[in-house]
Amino acid sequence: MAAIDRTAYPRLGTQLTAKELDADYALGDEERLFVRRHAHGDAGRLSLAILLKTRHRLGYFVALSDVPDRIRRHVAGMLGLSEQTPLVDEVGRPATAHRYRDVIRDWLGSRPFSHGGRKIVIGVVPRAAQTMSDPADLISASVGALIKERIELPAYSTLDRLVGSLRQEIHEELYAGIGAALNESQRSLLDALLDQPAGAQPNTFSRLKQNPGPPTLKHLREWTERLAELDAILDPRPLLAGIPHTKVRQFAAEAAALETGDLRDVCRPGRRHTLLLCLLHQTQSETRDQLVEMFIRRLRRTRSKAMERLIEMQANQREIEEALLGVLGQVLQHASTDGDDRDLGRNVRQLLAERGGVDVLDAQFHAVTAFHNDNYLPLMWPIHSVHRSALFRLLDLLQLASSTRDMRS
Repeated sequence: MAAIDRTAYPRLGTQLTAKELDADYALGDEERLFVRRHAHGDAGRLSLAILLKTRHRLGYFVALSDVPDRIRRHVAGMLGLSEQTPLVDEVGRPATAHRYRDVIRDWLGSRPFSHGGRKIVIGVVPRAAQTMSDPADLISASVGALIKERIELPAYSTLDRLVGSLRQEIHEELYAGIGAALNESQRSLLDALLDQPAGAQPNTFSRLKQNPGPPTLKHLREWTERLAELDAILDPRPLLAGIPHTKVRQFAAEAAALETGDLRDVCRPGRRHTLLLCLLHQTQSETRDQLVEMFIRRLRRTRSKAMERLIEMQANQREIEEALLGVLGQVLQHASTDGDDRDLGRNVRQLLAERGGVDVLDAQFHAVTAFHNDNYLPLMWPIHSVHRSALFRLLDLLQLASSTRDMRS
């Protein structure tokens, strides 16, 4: 049974503020006139007014004995009655209470649940089940549909049982459809997931529920092999075509919550195979997502390490940069003081020779300029080469596609 507080099924509040009382239980002029026209005596008028306001607020009639004293006193004050005014005894005077409900229905233009309410719920739940799986959500969708059609809500237990029954029928149809689509070989493959191998090794079903470790190279390789193993079992996508994604996730979560023995004890093969198939599909999808996340984190880490090495190299090359700038400064000094080009050339060559020669200075220049403008790309290869083969193995298993509709290169 779905918890009522998780649904949109309206309930009487017990801790109402004065503002909430005024908003939900204040009587307008037309409502006062309606009460005076259809009820006699203080008890009758107070009872009719409370039934009117609670029906308008909740969408169904409540028992007068269940109405909190705070609401009773507030409505009595709106009618100018004493706070001690009693309510009609619905047990002793059932005809009076029944008449009050009828006149309220006529005034609101509503009808009881028995007049078409079940048909509306039967029509709403299958449509809502295409995108919803939680019983509480299906009950909320039914409540909204009934209120829209001005049909009184039934007791919560009645609505919960009806929605639960319809949900079970929908699931049975799905189980039967998927079971019929499986051939004998596919059924055997799914049942083999529950087989216990020799020794203490967990079976395939238990390994489907394992979680990935940190995005280390070791776990990246392990999870890549896991995806290859999962893909080799069976491709569930053609068999689950047309099944809402929410249903697949729900069945997968249901299977993951069971132990091997519990799932093996499921008598209906269609249900057992559906749960296993959905769990396999969900595990394949999640493993791909996890591997993509590992891949992205690995590349980010490679980039981060390359940038760290760049910063270290730039710090270490600062002396070389200063020395090269010193050579340039002396060349400029010779250019400004030496009048003859031959003297300038001779002095510059002598200066370059004193600083290690052209080849040494040229190597220093290229080493410094190679990483100008924060160019860390050349430093990524030594880091990337360690796990290059593992990443290519992963890319062979993944089908990469653009996340947008823009197909331009």
